[in-house]
Amino acid sequence: MASDGEWEMVGEKQVESPPEVYAQIESNSLKAASVQVNGKTLLYLLRPKKALPKTAARLCSANLSTRCSTCIKRIRSFAQLLGAEGKHVYLREELDDANVNALRSMRRQIKSSDPADYRLVLVDEKFFKANPKEVGPFCHVHFLQEEISDAQLSERLKKLKNYLNGSFENRFQRLVNGPSSLKVIQDVLPDLVRPDHWRGVVTWAVNLSARAEGRAWPEMAVHQKFDLMVYAMLTGRASDAVHLEMQQAANLVDFMDSAESREALKAMMDDRSKPETYQVSRVAERLRENRVASLCTVTLMWGLDGAPHQSDLDIHTVVNGTELYYANKQVGKCKLDFDANASSIEKHPAENISLNQVGTFEIMVNNFNNRDKKDVPFKMTVRKSGQEVAEHEGTWPRTRAKDNKMTVCRVTVLPEDLVEKPVELSEAEQKKLAAKEAEWSKLFGEPRALLASEADVELRLVSQSNGYAAKGAQQRFQELLQPKAKRRCLAERCKAEELDGFIQRVTSMGEGAAGRLEVDIRNFAPAYITRLETATDVLKSKIVVNVFQRKFELPQAPRGDEPSSARLDASWGLQPRATVRGFVKVHAQWFMVLENACLPAQQEWPLAGGMYPTNLKPEVHQHRSKWASFHSLVQPEANRRRGGSLIGSMLLGFPKFYFILDGKQVTVNANTVTQ
Repeated sequence: MASDGEWEMVGEKQVESPPEVYAQIESNSLKAASVQVNGKTLLYLLRPKKALPKTAARLCSANLSTRCSTCIKRIRSFAQLLGAEGKHVYLREELDDANVNALRSMRRQIKSSDPADYRLVLVDEKFFKANPKEVGPFCHVHFLQEEISDAQLSERLKKLKNYLNGSFENRFQRLVNGPSSLKVIQDVLPDLVRPDHWRGVVTWAVNLSARAEGRAWPEMAVHQKFDLMVYAMLTGRASDAVHLEMQQAANLVDFMDSAESREALKAMMDDRSKPETYQVSRVAERLRENRVASLCTVTLMWGLDGAPHQSDLDIHTVVNGTELYYANKQVGKCKLDFDANASSIEKHPAENISLNQVGTFEIMVNNFNNRDKKDVPFKMTVRKSGQEVAEHEGTWPRTRAKDNKMTVCRVTVLPEDLVEKPVELSEAEQKKLAAKEAEWSKLFGEPRALLASEADVELRLVSQSNGYAAKGAQQRFQELLQPKAKRRCLAERCKAEELDGFIQRVTSMGEGAAGRLEVDIRNFAPAYITRLETATDVLKSKIVVNVFQRKFELPQAPRGDEPSSARLDASWGLQPRATVRGFVKVHAQWFMVLENACLPAQQEWPLAGGMYPTNLKPEVHQHRSKWASFHSLVQPEANRRRGGSLIGSMLLGFPKFYFILDGKQVTVNANTVTQ
């Protein structure tokens, strides 16, 4: 406790605690959380990011310490720290004191199971030096230095701290909650072409899952989650600030999600253990989707494997002294090919710059809008003709200010980098490629995409009544003589207010003719359905929907997580108000077919066949890269089968849809209809 010279004046006075209370809380044994690895121990505490109520906590701390400024700060800080078994490490004594009880009550209000709400505090030499027993001639509230963390473990965890900020929680959760799936992955290792490529990360993940002892991640307290995360960081391979097992574990999560059989799992693991890494293949896929043909590209990706994805990261560089970025998309021969998350949020955002001229370019990242309010991990992939792909990883800290751009790497483009180099294959690689091509020819043949027609699906046609005015007087008189239809019961009326019920109401399969159904095309995203043909049965479904998310980009498979920014226009052969011909359900979602619609020929609507890797059966998963490339190579052909083409809009991704029924607007919400 300090002398009068270190007193702090507190505006509002409460009842001061007696000196014997301070005597009991001044010196404390520290029961920290601990993780042991190879006989070494790391000790740590958890501090909530949310502080105690400032004024009230300061008053209580002042009353406990006779207004010593150092003790006031320490009491408020120590009171929140969590240690072993998630218990508070300070004010644990059985003291019946008003100020102690008030502080305990305050800290009980701050409770969360989200790791992102806490900071890890290492119990090392630095911790005790920051909180010494004595400052000058005076003693203060302190912890006894009975044990400290192993120096090597402490240093390792400091470098890997970004993995503990909540950004990777989804990956931790998937690994911890998937012991049975990890066991399947472990069991197929002996059958792989390159088992050693996966053995380390699989063993690490299995041990991590076993440490959870069967507890599910959502049911764990925050101290239990940190125990697993700290253990994960202290085991496995790490290189400086990169935990190699944690990075590679992203593949394990993908295997859990995508593999539908042991054979499919083995094919995926062998495919991804090739020198061409998974990240490189993801980049290549995005470049294909956006028809980027440059020989030298720099691609920024974030939101990978469950990491924060809502922020608006932007890639920047300087060309000929002028900044190249989203607001200035072309400088010299270099250009920004595609941007992400500016106005609408993508689940897997990516941006790309093509460097089409000689020079050295500083590649920077800016977080224009940190919607996630978290640290945002990202990856930068540099690709040059005939050279190995270079990857750079980074994290935009939550506290870093907007426009404080982060330099990620420097890329030098030489004249020879702008000349396409032929790929040279070894004899073994040539034989393997030939065998794979022979298998492709046998299974796929020459894939075709035909614009689907009404004959390919079960189309529910809209009932087009002629309206009351078109009826003759005699017909209207006869209708007056007919008994009125029985009013529908409540269940039937409620059914008509759901989307399924609304469609039933307006189609020929419902009860009674609906009338004329139209839409304002500016309210709907363009889409069309293709029917795929292959040599053998390699597809989960031959009927595929292609939806335009944005203009100038290839159509995608339907997605409900991001509303499309593209809208139908005259390019699709439609008037501003178009007639709805009918509806068809494709993979449990409704597709609206419009009368007289046709595919556009304009460049802003690049057409594609509908070759999505997720539609392949597991046994042909090894061909997914080539299949995906055919998406842009195969154009939809006219279908000679009877019936109109299936062109219109997918009723997905928007909270509501607007129809015009007999001249009156009807708003159809996701689950209800209002009129």
